[in-house]
Amino acid sequence: MSGRQFVDTLVRLGYPKAKSLDPQSFDWMFEGESVISFLDWFCNNVGPTNILHPKDKQEYDKLKESKEGVLQGSQLEEALRSVTDGDDENLTDDQLRKVISQTEHDLAIKKKRKHVLIQKRNKLSIHQTRLSHRLSKVKGTEAKVKSQFKRHKEQCQTDCTQMNANMENLVTSVEKLHTLYDSDGGKSSPNFLSQLSLDEYANAEEKFSQELTAFTKKQFFEGISEMAGEEEEVSRYQILEISDPDSLLIRGERQEVNLRECKELARIRDGYPKSESKRINALMKNMVSNHCLKCAENLLHSIQTGQFGTNIQDINKQCQERQESINQVDRDLYKLRETDIPALIMESTSSQETRILTGDYNLKLSRQDYFASKQDQVIGELVKQRSRNEFLTMAFEVETQGHRDTHRLLTAVQQQLQAQLQSWTSRLAMMDEPSLSVTKYERGTVDSRDKFTARLHHLLVERGDKGTDQLFLTFDGMVEGARRLKCDFDAAQHSLSSTAVKQENRLDLLESNLLTCLDLVYAGSSTTSGQPTLIPRQLIDSITTLDNLINKLQKSIKDVVKDLETKKQTLRNDPLLHKERKMFAYFFNNPGHMKQMFDELSSRLQAHRVH
Repeated sequence: MSGRQFVDTLVRLGYPKAKSLDPQSFDWMFEGESVISFLDWFCNNVGPTNILHPKDKQEYDKLKESKEGVLQGSQLEEALRSVTDGDDENLTDDQLRKVISQTEHDLAIKKKRKHVLIQKRNKLSIHQTRLSHRLSKVKGTEAKVKSQFKRHKEQCQTDCTQMNANMENLVTSVEKLHTLYDSDGGKSSPNFLSQLSLDEYANAEEKFSQELTAFTKKQFFEGISEMAGEEEEVSRYQILEISDPDSLLIRGERQEVNLRECKELARIRDGYPKSESKRINALMKNMVSNHCLKCAENLLHSIQTGQFGTNIQDINKQCQERQESINQVDRDLYKLRETDIPALIMESTSSQETRILTGDYNLKLSRQDYFASKQDQVIGELVKQRSRNEFLTMAFEVETQGHRDTHRLLTAVQQQLQAQLQSWTSRLAMMDEPSLSVTKYERGTVDSRDKFTARLHHLLVERGDKGTDQLFLTFDGMVEGARRLKCDFDAAQHSLSSTAVKQENRLDLLESNLLTCLDLVYAGSSTTSGQPTLIPRQLIDSITTLDNLINKLQKSIKDVVKDLETKKQTLRNDPLLHKERKMFAYFFNNPGHMKQMFDELSSRLQAHRVH
């Protein structure tokens, strides 16, 4: 039973678009044991005659709507008993003898088939009794083994579920780590400091170092008079120049430098009174010149404006007064120039020396402050650069430690997985059945301990060879028996197809005769319009004989169905017998699946031996 037979049935019934259906899409319907009996009956018994034609349905609806009514129950049975076959009157004696002989022949075939089925039922009953006895012995062991198997199976399922969950978590974590470290092949922004390029940082630090070096050279090896005293009218840094190597504070001043400075100070002190007197005289002359110029400008202004007096006596008097004032001023100036100013100059000589020394020390202090501030600035920049390098180094060390921890964990996981894989490989090698390995053991005879292959050999090899028992069962003989069985199966299938064609022809002939009989009985009208022309006795005898044959056939079919149900029940109660029955089907239809079952049974047997 398969979807192909179901689709063929639909095509035979005239289902719309049945030829376009996919038979494989209906195979799932035949997997359930509860509906397979109905599908078997539907595919083997339902035909075009079981389908009501729309025209007949319309006539039946018209008959129901009419007042004549529809025969039901006993009325219908009485009408059927009164039906006679009009063609029987036309049958000759030879045709009747042929029909009777054909019916007797069919009856004899049915009886032989019934006898064969009874023998098979008896044999199966004996086999069922023997298997039931064997089953009663192994029931206790089976229950114990089933409980152990169930317990081990549950434990294995629990371990497998936990292992799968752990593996999924591990795979997810590794994928996250891979995504974190990979960063989409550099397309997205990197996640770690080690993945960043330090070229820009190195270039910036190199540029900073060069600029800091240039700044240091400029500040500590060039003159500071151009840097610090440019904007002053009188520079404080002219006496002591930083560009002079002998006067550098960093290198220290030598004794000769100090002697030279003392001589210079003594020279300045000796020349100070004379130079100061000259300065005062120059200032006085400058003031006198400025005052004379101012008086001349006033006199010229008064002359130009006409305010200058014209009286000579007044002019002479004013000149005498002015001359006296000038003489008095000259006397005062002489006194100041000769007595007071030199004394003051001599008194200010010490203050001048103090001012010069104070300026020198102030210059040294300013230079020291300048050097200290520039050194602090350079040191600050160097500390910042070192801080940046140390911070970057510390970040790399922290990240490297995290990478080491991740590598250590991944290495441990890899070692554990390798150990699990090696253990699993060793278990597979241990559970492998050496006797089924073709490369190791190539043999042409069947092992005496292999009961299943021995039974299969006896089933495939012909029974006519019982008189010549073989000492060894060979695989070649089993293959040859399978080939012969395949040839017999093909011949039987061909015969069955030819028989089915003949049966269909007979059924078509029977249907045509039945239709002719119906037309003759009813003549296209109901019995209300008059009694149909029938021969009741002949029709009743034929129907009675047919009913008896049908009852016997139904009884035989029920017995066969009962035996079949008993066999099915036996197969359900005996899993080993059910597997053996499947093995025969797999041997011819699915050899690959059969080999897989052999491998599984061998693995279980090896595992049982190990335990």
